[in-house]
Amino acid sequence: MTRNVMLVPAGKTTGIYTAALGLVKALNDNNIKAALFSPFASCTDIKCNDASLNKKCAAKAIAKGNKSEVLEKIVGNYNLLKTSGAYDVIVIEGVTDASFDTDEINADVCHAFDASIITLVNSTCNCSKNAMAATLQYFGNAGKNKVLGSILFNNKAPKDATGTRKLVLSGCGKCSCSTSTNNNCCANKDPVLTEFLATVNYAKEYYAPRAKDIASYLETSVASGDDNARAYKVTLSNEKANENSLLVTDADVQDTKAKVVVVCEGAKCTAANATVISSEKTVWAVVQALADITPSLYPDDLDLANYISENVAKDFDAKIIDAIKSIEETDTPLMSPASFRYKLTQLARAAHKKIALPEGEEPRTVCAAAKVAEQNIAVPVLFGNKDKILEVAKEQGVTLNEHVEFVDPESIRENYIDRLVELRKAKGMTPEKAHKMLLDNVALATMMIERNELDGLVSGAIHTTANTIRPPLQIIKTAAGAKLVSAIFFMLMPEQVYVYGDCALNINPSAEEISEIAIQSADTAKAFGIDPRVAMVTYSTLGSGKGADADLMTEATKLVREKRPDIAVDGPLQYDAAVMPDVAAQKAPGSAVAGKATVFIFPNLSTGNTVYKAVQRSADLVSIGPMLQGMRKPVNDLSRGALVDDIIYTIAVTAIQASQA
Repeated sequence: MTRNVMLVPAGKTTGIYTAALGLVKALNDNNIKAALFSPFASCTDIKCNDASLNKKCAAKAIAKGNKSEVLEKIVGNYNLLKTSGAYDVIVIEGVTDASFDTDEINADVCHAFDASIITLVNSTCNCSKNAMAATLQYFGNAGKNKVLGSILFNNKAPKDATGTRKLVLSGCGKCSCSTSTNNNCCANKDPVLTEFLATVNYAKEYYAPRAKDIASYLETSVASGDDNARAYKVTLSNEKANENSLLVTDADVQDTKAKVVVVCEGAKCTAANATVISSEKTVWAVVQALADITPSLYPDDLDLANYISENVAKDFDAKIIDAIKSIEETDTPLMSPASFRYKLTQLARAAHKKIALPEGEEPRTVCAAAKVAEQNIAVPVLFGNKDKILEVAKEQGVTLNEHVEFVDPESIRENYIDRLVELRKAKGMTPEKAHKMLLDNVALATMMIERNELDGLVSGAIHTTANTIRPPLQIIKTAAGAKLVSAIFFMLMPEQVYVYGDCALNINPSAEEISEIAIQSADTAKAFGIDPRVAMVTYSTLGSGKGADADLMTEATKLVREKRPDIAVDGPLQYDAAVMPDVAAQKAPGSAVAGKATVFIFPNLSTGNTVYKAVQRSADLVSIGPMLQGMRKPVNDLSRGALVDDIIYTIAVTAIQASQA
């Protein structure tokens, strides 16, 4: 198994590709096969990333509310890297210097890969301690026990007049030490942070840009000289310039010691040894721009990447290597929403199934069908009048491409009357009754599934659960061995995905029925990559409270253990004891499920439906379902309050179920 380690910047820490490159080299030098992954493809070691996924386009997508798509793309790029080699460790470079909330994105990325965390701080004082605490708040419960330690980063870096560390074009030009020996950035002069996994010292060479990088940043080009010449410090005085200087001037220069010269407002430089950049901007505009330049490692700068790797690797000794070696491997890591969505779309694409959408003229369904077809998740089959459907699509601002199929019920309904009569003749079905039943698009779509013309069905945006599942139960019926049909939701929590059941179908199940729901739900979780740890949820934790529901869940838990000893199950458990390790330690010490449950089984529909809707709406998260368990062919219901994303991922789930069936 590959272990993931994420370098998480705290506060204003930037340029962390330096630590990332050095750590990867140190791990490989210690016979631990390691690779570096940057979510936004800024480093030369990332050969599998799609270069189009950069911070600028990510910021636009996030601003439009499409953060989930950005995260899915990151997961896809990571998987390309992971499958390109058998790595022991992948070091994930945290995001800095972006216009979006980097702490939030870093937490999402960390959860997506169930990564252990190493924080990077740039001083030993209270400011860094507070910044680290503020950053880790974003990582929630899933990150609390994942922190391996911290790295003191860019130790002894120079600072400007405000105390801000200046990594780029700020070296003293003579040595790699700081122009200031005071590392504290707050009133408390005594070190607060004293224990580090490693200390990475600043060196001006790590951040020295090439002439062509400077020219590109100034939106101009190199006029003459060596594109790859590097500069370390800006100067405005030719007399004070040396071989490490970047001279910025609006005067003609005939001779200079500066390696790189930016001539402004039509000035010229004829010095034979200098690389020249011409800019139409004023000197002060150029200087101001260069003052804001951020640390960057350009994809083609192999020399700098290799230099950093070789030198920073020396700062990582056995302490950090042993900490990474100590990470416990798990066959089933935490399943984050981003990983789950990516897994769904990939599996659904591979299945390539036709999914019936009987509510073909409903606006959310039309929008979902457009995205499903665009992303090749499945072939959406819309039932209804094609002209009306296309008009709805136009009103919603979406396009239904050639991968969308249409079914006009009026033109095909008669084709299924005889078969429906044959299937239901024992129940008194007649041609007249069959015709009436087939006026319902759900029934018509179900008949097409029965004849293997379609692979699955998703409905419920404007139909009740009973309307959606009654025809499939009558026509398709249950799978072999299934004692009942139940319904679960995939709840895409901020940190990981939970399974809730039964929240849509069985009103007051018996202990026997609850045990079957629990077993079905555990098997569903496992089929979708979620490690099933089943909590039988009610108001009591292991006998703390008395009553009918507590007795019911106690008996159901016993039955699950008897039927399926391979399933990790415990109950009854209160919800907080099921999800919170600290509460579990008090209320259910020693439980294999309490504090880390992933599958939650409720005693009745009133509880389950209320909990799922309260969580979904209060936390504003995606819930996928209800997904029906126990059907011979996949039929899935939607909440009538379903969002477009809910419908899209329910279609994906249905396609996957069809392939598994």
